[in-house]
Amino acid sequence: MPDAIGPTEATLCRILAEVLDVELVRPEDGFFEVGGDSVLAVQVVARAREAGLAFSVRDLFDHQTAETLAAVIAGLPDATADSADAPTPADSPLLTFDDDEFGEFGEFGEFEDAEAGQQAGGTDDEWETVT
Repeated sequence: MPDAIGPTEATLCRILAEVLDVELVRPEDGFFEVGGDSVLAVQVVARAREAGLAFSVRDLFDHQTAETLAAVIAGLPDATADSADAPTPADSPLLTFDDDEFGEFGEFGEFEDAEAGQQAGGTDDEWETVT
């Protein structure tokens, strides 16, 4: 008889099934094996955070089953710690990248305006963020 699954695994299985639009995801089912992709991985992480489970897309890529991901989550620092400085799932980025994943900016040269062939210019103060 299989062992009962814990609440974290059950929540992950439910979220995976919802995001993948399948009836059932078992704890040992691999995310990519049951239809997952990188875009859906971001959705899984976002929904898990809404449910109070903090992990990254990289964690999902490295630990593709609810069973192994639940073990990773159990080993992460508790996001509900009593410290006011403790990060919450909403405080953590969905994606993180190491510097070596993209190289140095200088490696790619200056940004250019593709149509005009002119280099982008200006200071940080001149750039506007549109929300």
